[in-house]
Amino acid sequence: MPRKLKKAAEDIRNLKDNGKYLFGATTVGDILDTVNQYVQIASIVLAAIAGISLVVSALMIIVTMYMSVSERTKEIGILRALGERKKDIRRLFTAESLLIGVFSAVLAVVVTWLIGSGLNSMLYGIVKYNMVQITPGNVIGTFVIALIIAFLAALLPARRASRLNPIDALSAD
Repeated sequence: MPRKLKKAAEDIRNLKDNGKYLFGATTVGDILDTVNQYVQIASIVLAAIAGISLVVSALMIIVTMYMSVSERTKEIGILRALGERKKDIRRLFTAESLLIGVFSAVLAVVVTWLIGSGLNSMLYGIVKYNMVQITPGNVIGTFVIALIIAFLAALLPARRASRLNPIDALSAD
């Protein structure tokens, strides 16, 4: 049936008299195609914004971890002087970064749930459907992505912290 409908609408659109079109035809399918195009454009724009925000968050974690290494140089020197291995220092800073990732994922899920609940309550009266739906897969995906970004962002600062010379670190101001 949809093929016949599209064919009939196309035939109506192509009726001409002296080179001029006689009729226009708009079907529900045409409207849905237009709406789908707008939704796809909005999805692409939102995905681009999300990608940019992920890069910015990774950079901020890197900066935070480098600041932490700089401010805790003496502590790192004490740990190394007490016999902690380079691997232990790397693990310390990696664990801190992963905690930042977990807290950011929790915050993201809570904020998304609050905004989604507000939007659903406002739009439910219009469309009788919950527009924003948060699935367990979304939550798990958020946590996985946050932990991967936090882990990757911790690699360089943790490596720098583990390579500090204990004597130089202890004498740092």
